[in-house]
Amino acid sequence: MSRAIRDTLLTSNTVVFGVNNSTTSTQALDLGSITPFPVTERFTAQIVTTAATNGANNKNVNITVQHSNVNIAANFTNLITAALVIPEVAAGYAASTANVALPPNTKQFVRLLCQTENAGGNPNDGTALLRLAF
Repeated sequence: MSRAIRDTLLTSNTVVFGVNNSTTSTQALDLGSITPFPVTERFTAQIVTTAATNGANNKNVNITVQHSNVNIAANFTNLITAALVIPEVAAGYAASTANVALPPNTKQFVRLLCQTENAGGNPNDGTALLRLAF
């Protein structure tokens, strides 16, 4: 089922893409529940990115959805690996939007982890954010 109503309280901060072979992450969204996820349906997580310049060498920006029981950076683990892969084309990264379903076993806190591949340039004028739709 595709959702169109966005929850303004469940929208992360905007995070810039990291420089060559580095990672950045959004703030975590608090789903307000503990495992197991208290519903049987899957909610849609929407990943939105802006265009970025200064990409290089046909390298990607890989975006992963992570989750944790506590809002501590070291405790986050991958929930949806390669939820969005943005390829470098003509020295830049295009704006994009991807919808992914959060599974019922999603933990209380979710965030995005963005990684620019090694030799991927300096696309730090591009951004990503995570929002939930119901």
